[in-house]
Amino acid sequence: MSQQQEQSQTSVGAQSVAADLEEASQIFGRLQDDIQLHLIEEYIKPQLRGDDLVREFDKQLNSEECRGLKWQVLVDVVEKIIENKEALAQMFEKYEEDIRFKTYYEQHFIEKKNHFTQPSWDALSSFCATLTMCKWH
Repeated sequence: MSQQQEQSQTSVGAQSVAADLEEASQIFGRLQDDIQLHLIEEYIKPQLRGDDLVREFDKQLNSEECRGLKWQVLVDVVEKIIENKEALAQMFEKYEEDIRFKTYYEQHFIEKKNHFTQPSWDALSSFCATLTMCKWH
């Protein structure tokens, strides 16, 4: 496929997305205020928060500290991700091939099987250490 054809397809795709967003905006604008508020609070804000958490995880996972196998940099963000169902769903999809996030999550938190069994480590610590080792070791 030529570069011109690729640019043309990208342009058509962008126009389609823009049209869909415009239509969604018009529909949303016609809703009653209380329904708009409910949608914002229950669906839009949690999704945006999930997006922020996934970006923070990516930043921490690729940090110099994590590259140096200091898994502790992941603990705070991973704990927040586990508590946020939108972020957790995104992580399952985005990071399964790379670091087997969903697989290790299920092993640590569903099956209760920690990979690292230091006496002072809980499932969260073992999970973060496992993700770090999977990515950088």
